[in-house]
Amino acid sequence: MMTVAQASQLIHQHLPDWGEDVVSLEDPQPEMALAALIADRAYPPADRVMMDGIALSWASYAKGQRQFLILGTVAAGDSPLSLTDPQACLEVMTGAVLPLGTDLVIPYEHLKIQAGLAQITLEQARQPGDNVHLAHSDCPAGAVILPAPFVLNGPRWGIAASFGQTRLRCRRRPKIKLIATGNELLDPDDQPQVYQLRRSNVYALQASLQLQGYPVVAIDQVPDDPDILAEHYQAQATEYDVLIYSGGVSKGKFDYLPTVWQSQGVRPYVQGVAQRPGKPLWFGVDSTHNTAVFGLPGNPISSLICLHRYFLPWPGRYAQLTESITFKPDLTYFLPVKIEYSPQSQILAYPLPMKNSGEFVALAQSDGFLELPQQFSDFEAGQSFPFYSWWPW
Repeated sequence: MMTVAQASQLIHQHLPDWGEDVVSLEDPQPEMALAALIADRAYPPADRVMMDGIALSWASYAKGQRQFLILGTVAAGDSPLSLTDPQACLEVMTGAVLPLGTDLVIPYEHLKIQAGLAQITLEQARQPGDNVHLAHSDCPAGAVILPAPFVLNGPRWGIAASFGQTRLRCRRRPKIKLIATGNELLDPDDQPQVYQLRRSNVYALQASLQLQGYPVVAIDQVPDDPDILAEHYQAQATEYDVLIYSGGVSKGKFDYLPTVWQSQGVRPYVQGVAQRPGKPLWFGVDSTHNTAVFGLPGNPISSLICLHRYFLPWPGRYAQLTESITFKPDLTYFLPVKIEYSPQSQILAYPLPMKNSGEFVALAQSDGFLELPQQFSDFEAGQSFPFYSWWPW
């Protein structure tokens, strides 16, 4: 049976390329941009005032002059002005272009202004360029601010807008269909008998995907019937890029899905992983339809862990165990945890061991899970391990 690392590598190696899309500044999304973010001009394009106050010549200030005649006012958005008298000054507002002939800005808090004169009232060391954002100091024209590919977030959308880039080429998000399998499942609004369950796994998976920005995540249910499963697959594979099944992939008498998928031309790459929970994980690709197929175990903890570990992006976080754990089986152990933050900015992971992978309600207190590596059995308090969060941040 393959390891977690081998399964992860195969899945990401064989996930289809679903092409490109264009996202607009009018509807920003956390997508993967496919073109570098390049400055269309130098930034800032001119010396820029950083504080409301007066702009003057540092040379006059250095000679001991402390009172200046105000010749005018420059606001942000005004065309640049020039200081015609080096013994005078101009009032300037934050964001304005620094007037020619000036190289020092003194804020209003250091001044007394009366009868058209600005008197400096606070003495302190000053240098040329104080409170000035120098031209071209951020970046020159043509600078690569972010090489492709990169994920768009709030600051990056703002930078793109400042460069005049309002429509960006991005990797297209796949259309996803979640399929619950099992004759025991009812709608959440129904009242189940003791031998029945309300359908819940697919809603947990749907919420996890939508919170990560996937725009199309539909839900369906199919009974444990190989003919119906095959017919349903044929219809969905032509419409969706990713089919994620919950249940029907283990070794039970009614676990028909792996056989059905392969009969429909799905090539398997992962058929079981040395992990707990989620050992029966299945992954394959239908190259005819360019469709990825995931078979997640029906147990709710297993299905959520497999989705977050193998499909959703991992931001590279680690968390520190707060107590020692022993896990003897030769398997990777995914341990649900509750997270707290220490005053030293450590992410502390408090273990929430599950009785079994069907103990769904126990996840209510959890924030995610740790990945404890297969090659060890004893995990000491204070050690750090990869942390996968239920939250989208």
